[in-house]
Amino acid sequence: MRDQLRRLLVCPACHGPLRWKVSEKAGGRIQEGSARCTECDVAYPVHRGIGVFLTSLPKPEDLWDEANREIASFLRDEPERVRKLMEAPLEALNPTDQFVRGLLLEERKEFGPAKIATDLAVEGMYPVQYRTAWTSQMRFVKQQLARGRGPVVDLASGMGMLLEFLLPEATEQFVGTDVSPRVLIRDQTVFRSLGLGERLSLLAFDARRSPFADRSVPTLITNVGLGNIENPGSLLKELRRVVADRFLAITVFFPEEEGPNAEEIRRLKLDSLSYRGSAMARFEEAGFRVQMHNSQKVTARPTPRGKIMSEIQPDRLPVVETEVEWCTLVAH
Repeated sequence: MRDQLRRLLVCPACHGPLRWKVSEKAGGRIQEGSARCTECDVAYPVHRGIGVFLTSLPKPEDLWDEANREIASFLRDEPERVRKLMEAPLEALNPTDQFVRGLLLEERKEFGPAKIATDLAVEGMYPVQYRTAWTSQMRFVKQQLARGRGPVVDLASGMGMLLEFLLPEATEQFVGTDVSPRVLIRDQTVFRSLGLGERLSLLAFDARRSPFADRSVPTLITNVGLGNIENPGSLLKELRRVVADRFLAITVFFPEEEGPNAEEIRRLKLDSLSYRGSAMARFEEAGFRVQMHNSQKVTARPTPRGKIMSEIQPDRLPVVETEVEWCTLVAH
């Protein structure tokens, strides 16, 4: 993480100031160190250049050992399925199996073939109009950022699709975030391989308990991140606390109608931000002035389960085909 990022950070548990101990720096970046709250005495590690500001860390020393545990156990315990995934012609695999193959190729540091597999998987998972509407939202965010200032914080970055779209032509600093350090380690490796790591810092935290100081983030962005946060509760009020200027949220809204999709949204406890009416009301209740831009209605279909990886289905929603509304919420 960039050393200059320290001035924006506070304790996510109590918002107290942090006392830093940096043991390794390189090129203006903190590689190893820790930040301890001067009020509640909670410590937060920085390891391999990634700051971890999670308020509940039962075994911090094991955090990075867990990073590749799932893939490592799969490689060890499922040699026959690994062989099928890696030896079959890529075009013969179904999209979900192509996606998993891309992850395994990333694990092997074969980033070029990994991207080919992942791109092909995305083409197979999502209808062309759906992908076009999604890309249109990322272009809209890019245009908006041209008139802003950094650093730009990407909330719930996941696999970094929006960052990968924005970073090649960016002039400002970006901060990628996720609740999972494992995901951020993957992102760090991939973005370095793409030559896009110079303007990127990475922080792990729960968006409901942010480590940013009041009104310290000029621009907050997210790529369908809001729809993936279960039990959002006071999430938007917390984001309102840290945003100094605006929040650009790429969002997909579901129709407000009963059926399998609504049942699953309720089961996942995502209903407050999955529908346009309730989401807009929540933004306003939190103190934002919010407008919806670049609205596009398209068909969404369930992503397929893998054939080799039959236990994997990439997206939880939709459960059945439906019409969804892509848009970007601009909240000040």
